[in-house]
Amino acid sequence: MSFNSVLGQSQPKKILHNALQNNSVAHAYLFYGQESVGKKKLAIALAKTLNCKGSDPLEACGECDSCLKIERRVHPDFFFIEPEKSTPTAREAVIKIDAIRELQKKLGFLPYEGKKKVVVVDSAELMNPQAANSFLKTLEEPPSATVLILVSSNPNRLLPTLLSRCQGIQFHRLSPTHIREIIQSQYAEAGESLTEVELDFHTQRAQGSVNQAMAENLAEMEALREQLLDVLENVSFNRMDIVFGFAKAWARQTNQLQSVLNEFLGLIRDLALYRSGCGQTDIQNRSLSAKMMPIAQTRSLKAWMDQFTAVRNTQIALSGNANAQLFLENMLIEFCEAA
Repeated sequence: MSFNSVLGQSQPKKILHNALQNNSVAHAYLFYGQESVGKKKLAIALAKTLNCKGSDPLEACGECDSCLKIERRVHPDFFFIEPEKSTPTAREAVIKIDAIRELQKKLGFLPYEGKKKVVVVDSAELMNPQAANSFLKTLEEPPSATVLILVSSNPNRLLPTLLSRCQGIQFHRLSPTHIREIIQSQYAEAGESLTEVELDFHTQRAQGSVNQAMAENLAEMEALREQLLDVLENVSFNRMDIVFGFAKAWARQTNQLQSVLNEFLGLIRDLALYRSGCGQTDIQNRSLSAKMMPIAQTRSLKAWMDQFTAVRNTQIALSGNANAQLFLENMLIEFCEAA
């Protein structure tokens, strides 16, 4: 994996290329941006470049012993730390202080066979408080010949003192062209292929993230969007059966609830855009355009925006311990009021 193998992200690659060229690589970086846009890939590519035995100091060859060992994560001077669940039933994986202490012991030595020791901490925001404070000491007194790279999709959850000691490099959403290319290559590597309809579906809905593009099943999402559109079209004070039926059914499926609300937001966004006269290029759910355009005209732009706000407020409430059925009912009643 070289810099060139990471699609998009021209600005982060340019920053790192210049640092390598000027021999000014920082001792600590924070690669931040939304999930699955190439942060971890570029961090590993930097680790390879710093230790590559090839002739180009600015680009990893991907073929030498050092590059291959880093790719397999068995290089003695490359350390990859990621969150782990303490038990199979734990709600969230975390990075614990034990992992950081073990790392610190290893960083106390000079590089064993490479030019630099490189540490990549994936999802760094999931360090628990003890681990974060311990890692802060490493940033305050960085070991020699060491580059530390924090990778985060939620840098606001990191300690401000950690942020202040890293050079931040922001990663942006991938373009639809790059998303499409990545999807095709990943399916090809698995010996599979997609139809043009499936490829368009995944690309349109990716929102700049590879994981988002790969996670969805076309048939399941089409059925869900049709159901949600029926709710948006027909819910009213004369159809309270929709309110209570929908709320009761989805309140039991807590694992999927935030995804369903995200679908509501996407559909309402598109309906608002249609209502305001925007063209197809701005629409995410273009495959449903024939059904959506007449529905968009049944409400004012303000009504669609009020419904969008109702969904967003429900998402925030349900991120805590709110009663799911009650808040879904309240959300749909606000839909009725907006209509």
